[in-house]
Amino acid sequence: MAMPNPYSPGARAIALVLRTAHLLAMAVFVGGAFAATPDASIRIWRFLAFATGAALLASELSHGRQWIYQGRGVVALAHVGVLALLGVGGVDDRYVCVAALVIGSIGSHMPRSLRKWSFRHGRVLD
Repeated sequence: MAMPNPYSPGARAIALVLRTAHLLAMAVFVGGAFAATPDASIRIWRFLAFATGAALLASELSHGRQWIYQGRGVVALAHVGVLALLGVGGVDDRYVCVAALVIGSIGSHMPRSLRKWSFRHGRVLD
């Protein structure tokens, strides 16, 4: 069975909605972390940031198996790795959140030549 086209208008619309929801959830979560908002008040935003991020990863994986070792996949894994630090005690959540936000932004706005660069093949893959 063939995979659905991740570049179809419907798939692109879903990705746009997911990315927008993820940006909103991250903005509120990071803002809450910096404002020292009690965890109970921003817990839902942390969950929504995680859930929308996981959905975005699933969406990106639908673009092909090579995604994971291209620049876009490596940056996404770095983004997730930094966020994993939120579960480690003694780490300042504010700076972890900002680092994740910066990495995510860079990954979303890299030029095609870097996003599609394959570390495995040493060249751009479409």
